[in-house]
Amino acid sequence: MLMIQEEAIQRMRRDHACMIDLIQRIKASCTQNGVVESCHHCQSDHRQLCHANIEQLVKAFVEATLKHNVIESLYMQDGVPKDHRIAHNKAHQAIAQQLQAIRIIFSEDGNCVLAIHGVDDVLATLQTHFAEFDQQLESYLLQL
Repeated sequence: MLMIQEEAIQRMRRDHACMIDLIQRIKASCTQNGVVESCHHCQSDHRQLCHANIEQLVKAFVEATLKHNVIESLYMQDGVPKDHRIAHNKAHQAIAQQLQAIRIIFSEDGNCVLAIHGVDDVLATLQTHFAEFDQQLESYLLQL
């Protein structure tokens, strides 16, 4: 049975690495981040290419993160204390709300710079989540 838990932990870690990689790719897609406050100040041809890339990466990031949250929730169904499950799932909901805010701003304004700032906020939240919840979940899984 320990093999299954170890595989679950490895999957969670791969997901974390994938989410971090997507964040880095989103941030690297805009060469004007930190230079301009809005995509509307970029040249049209550059803005279109940047927008399309970031839109796809943000979509992939949101999907990967939400899928990861569901998988973690499934791992918590058996043998993980109720208090941890509740707090962990609340943390997932907070992350989902941040992701929704990025999608709303991006769809309404199309401003990749704002999307990148939103992704930075999610990165900080994820790093805290990994340390506060996922490391503890790993310990619970290894005890099953």
